[in-house]
Amino acid sequence: MTASNQQIVIDEDELRAHVRALTAAAELLGTAATTAAGGVGQSAFGAMCGPLLGPAVDALADASESTLTAATTLADATATGLKGIVDAFGAIEDGAVTSFRAIEGEL
Repeated sequence: MTASNQQIVIDEDELRAHVRALTAAAELLGTAATTAAGGVGQSAFGAMCGPLLGPAVDALADASESTLTAATTLADATATGLKGIVDAFGAIEDGAVTSFRAIEGEL
């Protein structure tokens, strides 16, 4: 908690950089999910090991794809939400500055 006499500093540039980082992470995770969806197939392990390892690796690829897809969705949603917050804060701050300048001009 903060006392009411403490100054709260919100760095809009830092928050926008975080939005860009989240967007980049979502793109990277989406690419990884697409790659995981391809699997490797049984032939990658040869005739003897393919029937044993192929299904296990495919199951792992499916689980990885699911996890990466969920992470992509989360990163996208977080970036979208944070961008909305930053945009709203910027608009409110600009309005406050305009109001204070108008009041200051009348004094």
